[in-house]
Amino acid sequence: MYYFSYLLGSLYIIRSIFRFSGYASHSLVENGWIDMPVSRIEKLDECIYSSLHAVFTTFLSSLSLTSPIFLNPYHPFDLTIYDKPINNQMQLFTTCFSLSYFVLDLCKCIYHKKYVFILHHLASIHLLTNGLQSFGEDNHNGFYIMNMLFLLESNTVLLNIGYILKECKFHYSITCLSWVIHLMLFIIFRLITVPKLILVYYMYEGITMRTLLELPSFVFILGGSMYWSYRQILGIQKYLKESSVL
Repeated sequence: MYYFSYLLGSLYIIRSIFRFSGYASHSLVENGWIDMPVSRIEKLDECIYSSLHAVFTTFLSSLSLTSPIFLNPYHPFDLTIYDKPINNQMQLFTTCFSLSYFVLDLCKCIYHKKYVFILHHLASIHLLTNGLQSFGEDNHNGFYIMNMLFLLESNTVLLNIGYILKECKFHYSITCLSWVIHLMLFIIFRLITVPKLILVYYMYEGITMRTLLELPSFVFILGGSMYWSYRQILGIQKYLKESSVL
């Protein structure tokens, strides 16, 4: 019963966030609060709703965890974890919330033909669906899901802030500072800590049919993270060159 209620509630909340971001982006541009061509409103809309999802997911995942996952988080080669805490309702709701977001955003990506995001969203939906199923099996894997969501979503806002600063014609040093901080956190979280978390997951949960089927989705998310970090580096270099010429 909780699954159905949380999924319905999450879908309603995410739908409300999408509607709010659409209204807010049009109002900001049409009233002159943000100097941006009308043709770019769709990108601003995406920045708002993805940032709201990231903020809520980061907050809820942090709130749902009673202890950090690693006994020695500052030692990169220490893979010892705390005893797995019991799953709780906050973890279940956060999983439903994020799953609802990716399902609805996948529909938007297909409608707007943003094919580059479709495979990423499918991988996320696959992992979150498996995670949702695990809540009914009393294997206490919720803390893996919460740590993964935190690592993947916590720095999304900085990327979006950098885009808005650029469109608002802020000094390029401020814009680049936001992007550089985002890139640093992106590398630490997604390219260093996430692989460590995945390794721990397979060490402690073993090789089963489910974990094997999850492996391609993990690999795709890691590959996408490496590609996006490379694109971000190129984007910062290009922006600095263009700004120095001006």
